[in-house]
Amino acid sequence: MPAFHLLRCSIDLGNDHSTTVVRDRTRPIVFPELPILQYLHGEDAVTDVHVVGQWETTNDEVLQRIQTLYDAEIIKQVFPGTRPRLPTSDASVPLCTMPVYKPRTVRPANPDPRLRPLDQFTMSEDAIEAPPLPAEDDPTPDEIAAHAQDDKDEDLGLVPPNPGDQPHIVRDTRGRGASQKRTPNTLPDVNAGGSHPAG
Repeated sequence: MPAFHLLRCSIDLGNDHSTTVVRDRTRPIVFPELPILQYLHGEDAVTDVHVVGQWETTNDEVLQRIQTLYDAEIIKQVFPGTRPRLPTSDASVPLCTMPVYKPRTVRPANPDPRLRPLDQFTMSEDAIEAPPLPAEDDPTPDEIAAHAQDDKDEDLGLVPPNPGDQPHIVRDTRGRGASQKRTPNTLPDVNAGGSHPAG
């Protein structure tokens, strides 16, 4: 069974240096993804490539993985053929020498993942636990209380105005330049263009 190298790298999306995605040891790419990413974003857009582990699996499983992640037309451009033989590694890619930090769990694991997580092949048992947040980042009791107060909708006793109580302005279309307030005993005179008392 072949061993596919797992890589960490930085990707400038669309070769734009202001939008960079880092695929680290916790979300590595499998080696055949490297030429796909270079095809999509440009050869110079994928940098800081290092080997962080290896995945002993079949060519078919890796092919199924990249077919799930990438468009079929792109895969055909990079790896032509109906069942291509995927590259497993490149001796020129250096090993990663950065310390390994095991991230703290922030959300429950997906009980039914569509894709097999690859970090199990890059994170060793002796990985260093990520340091906790500094104490000054923890919220104070006053901040917690203030946030709890913000969550309550306070009744201020405000009542929306009744539209019938509001005056309605009717413009005089006969050029007099005057306007009148419409009250219940004043009706608009459509023919005259103004208002007159109800009669």
